[in-house]
Amino acid sequence: MNNPMEERNVLAAIILNDNNEVLIQKKDLGHPWTPGAWCFFGGKLEENKDPKELLKEILKKKLGVEIEVGEFFKVHPTIIEYPKGTMKCNDLVYICRFRGKISDIKLNEGAGFAFLDKSEIDSYPITKHGKEILKEYFLGYRTRM
Repeated sequence: MNNPMEERNVLAAIILNDNNEVLIQKKDLGHPWTPGAWCFFGGKLEENKDPKELLKEILKKKLGVEIEVGEFFKVHPTIIEYPKGTMKCNDLVYICRFRGKISDIKLNEGAGFAFLDKSEIDSYPITKHGKEILKEYFLGYRTRM
């Protein structure tokens, strides 16, 4: 008997610094869906919560610093295969800004983080849907933040 596909809405942040490098995180090897992969910071969208406010709270908790949550970029649907089954995610992607010093970041989740220039995207094992979103962003989208 097949398990039904789990579906969830997820908040994802394209966090840019003043050099327009994007901040990504490395998931630890115990992560249930994307162990060891590089991806966006974010979290599950909760019902009856304002997405921008919730994302701001999530980022503060995960990074220990204030992140400016700006404009909505896109919804990116994706299917994730993992050992326990298949999950359909609708990534609600927001453009965000980090204006602090890298030494201010206090990572509270995952195995690491990095700022990447657009030329480095293909050299990291970023999730497939993460690469798709970043390439679309860097191809032509320009933030007003």
